[in-house]
Amino acid sequence: MAYRLQSGEAVPAGLRRIACEELSAASSLLQHATARTRDDAIHEARKSVKKVRAILRLMKGELGQIYEVENGRLRDLARRLSVYRDATVMIETLDQLHEHYKSDPSSRSLASIRLGLVANRQRLQRGSRMTSAMRRASDALLAAAARASRWRLLIDGPVALAPGMKTAYSRGRKAMASVRRHTQAEYCHEWRKRVKDHWYHLRLLEGRWHAAARSREKSLKELEKWLGEHHNLEVLATRLAEQAGRRGMPKQAKLCRGLIRELQGELRLKALALGDRLYREKPEQFWERMAPLWRPRGTGGSGRGPA
Repeated sequence: MAYRLQSGEAVPAGLRRIACEELSAASSLLQHATARTRDDAIHEARKSVKKVRAILRLMKGELGQIYEVENGRLRDLARRLSVYRDATVMIETLDQLHEHYKSDPSSRSLASIRLGLVANRQRLQRGSRMTSAMRRASDALLAAAARASRWRLLIDGPVALAPGMKTAYSRGRKAMASVRRHTQAEYCHEWRKRVKDHWYHLRLLEGRWHAAARSREKSLKELEKWLGEHHNLEVLATRLAEQAGRRGMPKQAKLCRGLIRELQGELRLKALALGDRLYREKPEQFWERMAPLWRPRGTGGSGRGPA
């Protein structure tokens, strides 16, 4: 079932259902993955974990200590899988970098770097270590789904979501302001996490969307994609710094890092331009534009939604 509250569904029951479905689906993907599908299985499982963590942040005030415990468990689980996912992402990112700069002579240095990244992925996937990590994660996700079915959520309607949605939106605005002041990659990465929370929260109301809300969701997806590419480039740059010393390729790595920084700069500027539009309102103003999504169709109101 889709990641959204169903028509007429109470918020507590709906959020428990969605969390259980995401965690159970992630567990099943990891459990039944083959050698050919395990990269995709890990990717999809980590996406499901992020969706559930967004729900936890949304309901942090009501969940209390449960939030701290479950968010920490899911964060650690995702990190244990990230090393395998990153090995594939770095190769994909290098290929995208090459495509973007294919007319630049510096891009010729990427071929030898790619060999090292492929060897690293093969090393990680060799033997039973990856399979064992996926099996443990699958069991942990299934246990998390069982606990999610017992979350103590009682408040229904828009008042249940308003505090968490406004907080996520506010944190996104603050993170964007930090990106404007600082060029270091960690600020873009933090903003991406806050954008992702806001994007997932809006998707929970997908069944109530009108044209303006749908347009906002599309823009948030684009913003998250650019910030995600920025982060993937940073992961690759970090790996290159390590690989250059071990393989004696300081010149190639330096050229590649130069291309990475240039592309990161382009992505940062695009993200800020779009973010200025998406985060121009104050949190209270934003929620005033979200509230009409709860009004049944045809009952009046301005019909205006999130821009």
